[in-house]
Amino acid sequence: MKIKTITCKRILNLGSYESRHFDITADISEGEDPDVEASKLIEFVERKVRERVDLEIEVTDLKEQIADLKNELARLEKQKAILTEVEPDPDDIPFKSGEASNSSDFPGGF
Repeated sequence: MKIKTITCKRILNLGSYESRHFDITADISEGEDPDVEASKLIEFVERKVRERVDLEIEVTDLKEQIADLKNELARLEKQKAILTEVEPDPDDIPFKSGEASNSSDFPGGF
């Protein structure tokens, strides 16, 4: 039997009911070892099928991280609004400028 062509097909599960199909066929020239050429083809297909998937996964991860950070920002803004809405204590009135308080019985205000 003489092998003239080799084909490699790879289906990569992307999750969320999505997958990527990638297949390639190569002709084997006279004198080439089919085992060696098949290994090269498999390596090539594996590398190519994951090439764009890695990028897509990174973008998906970034989108999820951005959404999480937006949610966290909204939560913090609500918390900030609650904390800044605290009414001032009516008993905590600062002295008017220029007035001095000498409530001590010691001479010189000590």
